[in-house]
Order: sequence, then structure tokens, then C-alpha cells
Amino acid sequence: MKAVHFLILVCAVILPLGPVYAHGDEAHDPATNAAASSEPSQEATGMSGMQSASGQSAEAGHGSDGHDDASGGHESASEGDFVTVLKKLHPATIHFPIALFLLAALAELFVMAGRGAAAEPAVRVLIYGGAGGAVVAALFGWIHTGLWFGGDTVMHLHRWNGMLIAALGLALAALAYRPRKDRVLLRTGLFAMAALILLQGFLGGELAHGPDHLGLSWI
Repeated sequence: MKAVHFLILVCAVILPLGPVYAHGDEAHDPATNAAASSEPSQEATGMSGMQSASGQSAEAGHGSDGHDDASGGHESASEGDFVTVLKKLHPATIHFPIALFLLAALAELFVMAGRGAAAEPAVRVLIYGGAGGAVVAALFGWIHTGLWFGGDTVMHLHRWNGMLIAALGLALAALAYRPRKDRVLLRTGLFAMAALILLQGFLGGELAHGPDHLGLSWI
């Protein structure tokens, strides 16, 4: 065999062995290769988990914010409903002073006729109740309209007549608290109160049901 042929044969045997030994550790250690290949997957999974947790936390935060907003809206709605109920209580409160003062005036008529001297304490109690009811009715009247001083003539008359009734009711309560033999002042105030209450009822009807609600256009 010629030397050239022998050299070529040696090169053909040696050259393939170089790459085999150069990558021998990677080719012949599958556990290491599997671990190395799994590390990127675990890192990707960890990143995905962190992103999911962050997303859930953000959603939870938005959800709690929405719940807080809803709670605030519910509280505001409740407060609004409460104020609305207070504004609607004025018509309910006016019946007590109307009934009590009118009944007190009627009882005083029996006292004046000499047939109901024993009714004097009852008149006093009725005046106390009417005075308290008049103050409450006036207060709810202002709650109903707020600090508003507008309106037509009927509204102005109704507003300030109501204040006059409340003030006169307190004055009558003071007079009834210290009874005197001369009941002229008390009787004058009580009968004036009855007239003012009848006028106030008429004005309230005009506001609630419109002009000429009684059909008395001739007045």
C-alpha cells in the first residue's frame, strides 16, 4: 500500500472520532439533558403563575373597589330615601294641632256656658298638645320646602300663617300653664287660633289640590 493511501485511511478513521468526543457528555447524559431542557419550562411556568396571580390580585382589587363604590352608592341612596320620607311627613303632622286646638276651643265654649267647669284641665292639656303639634308641623313644613322663600301669594300666606300658629300655640301654652280667674286673654287667643287653623287648612288645600279646590269660586 502506498504511503498516500495509508495516510488517507488513517485520516478517515481519526476525523469522525473528534466530533464524537467533543459532544460526548451531551450525547451520553440524558438526565442532565432533560434537567437542562426542563429548566426553561419551569421558568416559563413560574412566570405564567406570577402573571396569573398578579392578574387575579388586580381583578380582586378592582372587584373590591367596585364593591366599595356600590356600598357608597347604597348609603347615598339610603340617605336620599330618608330625606324624602322626612319631606313627605308634613301633611301627616298637621292633623294633630288642627284637631287638638279645635277641640280645645269647643271645650272652652262649654266652660263659658257654665256647663263644663270641670273641663278646664282638659282644655289646658289640649292646648299643650296643640302647641307641641304646631311646632312640629311648622318644622316639617320647612323640611318639606327647605330654606326657600319663593312662591305665589298662597304659598307665602301658608308659610307665615303656619309660623304664626306655632308662635301663638306656645303663647297659649304659657297662658294655660298659669291659669287665672280671668280667662279672656286665653279665650281670645284660643278662638283666634281656631280661625287661623281653618284658614291654614284652606291654604294647604289650595297648594295641594290647586286653586278653587273646594269649588267656591264666589269667595
